[in-house]
Amino acid sequence: MKHTELYQRHIELGAKMVEFNGWEMPLEYSGVVHEHEAVRNAAGLFDVGHMGCIEVGGPDGLRFLERVITFRPDSLGVDRARYAFLLNDKGGIKDDLMVFRLTEDRFLLVVNASNREKDMAWLREQDKAFGAVLIDDSPDTCILALQGPKSWEIARETLGIDPAAIKYHGLANSQFDGTGYIISRTGYTGEKGFEIYIHRHAAVKLWDTLLDVGKSHGLVPCGLGARDTLRLEMGYLLYGNDIDESTNPIEAGYESAIDFGNESFIGRGPVKTAADGLTGRKLTALALVGRGIPRRGDLIRSSGMEAGVVTSGNFSPMTKKGIALGYIKAATGFEDITIDVHGRKLEAEVVELPFYKRTK
Repeated sequence: MKHTELYQRHIELGAKMVEFNGWEMPLEYSGVVHEHEAVRNAAGLFDVGHMGCIEVGGPDGLRFLERVITFRPDSLGVDRARYAFLLNDKGGIKDDLMVFRLTEDRFLLVVNASNREKDMAWLREQDKAFGAVLIDDSPDTCILALQGPKSWEIARETLGIDPAAIKYHGLANSQFDGTGYIISRTGYTGEKGFEIYIHRHAAVKLWDTLLDVGKSHGLVPCGLGARDTLRLEMGYLLYGNDIDESTNPIEAGYESAIDFGNESFIGRGPVKTAADGLTGRKLTALALVGRGIPRRGDLIRSSGMEAGVVTSGNFSPMTKKGIALGYIKAATGFEDITIDVHGRKLEAEVVELPFYKRTK
């Protein structure tokens, strides 16, 4: 299995390690619920070094990106980021990703670890008609995610930056111990926070420094378990569960990531058809009325009829309910919903996302 630069630190901290898409990664350190609550109430630090980082540049970079991502790349300002999709010609989702504009002619695509090699091969194939410069920066890049309401204070003390100067989905360049890094106001938890992109040689020292300084602010290291429950409470998609090449962005509820002003992107026609109302199912948020924890693959029924299956399900530490995402067939309606959990038909209700809303 592959390891990130921080593997030894995870072992020393007593993390429970698991296989995740070919990587040995920390599932939890002090417990999923404890880590989840730390991110919601204080701060958590995640190793996200398994994600893929692909740089796109060159004279044909913009034209190439117009073809492969779901918005117009020239509409993205320098030092800004936007969520997007890579689609196949049927409008199915090959991957979801963040697109960063580093300079006028340099972009960074941050893709899922499970899809990195597949994405890179597909991008190179599409580039044959253009001639952009594609560089896989993944082997030398480590990503740390500092998330939670106390993250700004920790960043000020550790990184010497003013978080207020970075807009949401904005990024900045700075240095840590002589090594340049990119910091972006992005994340997968729904909380205030940052993602830091730094050369792998400086990753361990940055990790140690953040944990040391952050200790007085309640910062804890967090694993994949809390990362999953945090993103599910916000209704964020997980590739391979909630989306794949058989789903399109419209039925997944992410029309906001599509710019039909870009007339060139692969899959535009089928996605436009879905956006015009010709789709047979919708990703729906469900919360159990009583006790129980729905899991991926559990059957969803509407008025006793089979309506779909759960794509992501878990216990929400903040709402104290079992919550789930799942595609429901439009023809079956959205009434009298039950989810089959361990052979029991448990009552559920359709709710709006996110499942958890912070009280102001």
